[in-house]
Amino acid sequence: MTALELNQHRLSVYDISLASKPRIVAPTGVAFVYVARGTATLDGSAVEADNGHFATGPFSLSGAGTAWLYEFAPITQSVLEGDGISLVISRRLPQAYSGERIFRADRVESNPGSQTPLHGHRGPGIRRLLKGRLHAYIGEDSERIDAGHAWFESGKDWVVGKNIHDSNSAFIRVMILPAELSGGTSSFVPATPEEANKPRSVTYRLFGERPC
Repeated sequence: MTALELNQHRLSVYDISLASKPRIVAPTGVAFVYVARGTATLDGSAVEADNGHFATGPFSLSGAGTAWLYEFAPITQSVLEGDGISLVISRRLPQAYSGERIFRADRVESNPGSQTPLHGHRGPGIRRLLKGRLHAYIGEDSERIDAGHAWFESGKDWVVGKNIHDSNSAFIRVMILPAELSGGTSSFVPATPEEANKPRSVTYRLFGERPC
């Protein structure tokens, strides 16, 4: 993918009602399906709750419960619509990059009261809170994030996240990253050497990566 191409793409997140048995058509993008509640069947393969699966091209979903669909697609491709499909957030990727890229999906969990160092990432992404409550400082802005809320991070804005819930908080994240980070290499960029020495107090579960 050339430097002129990536900023012609978007990242989007949708709620999917599995009982509606939607057929998803994403002919020129890559998608990650996370099962938030219940059990899904994706093109004949079972996906249990709190697990995910990558998909490309048209695919079908069924089951009981709710799935979250994370989609990377050209901005010329309309956002998905149809029975059982509800858009949560969609953002055009602001940067242009050179070199090969990957689409990564993972799960990030933090303990009550924990706070990240001031940091950025090697690429943009969308997060959606699965459980708990966070206070996020993103660039010049700050907000409380409750379960179900989705937000975009450019990767270049400095960020601090604090778990303000009385139990663990967790979010599902997708990012567009340089291919050199393949295999789960961290995308974390501390703002200063002092921030780099602070504890990060989070645990990660990598669902996987795909070229994009």
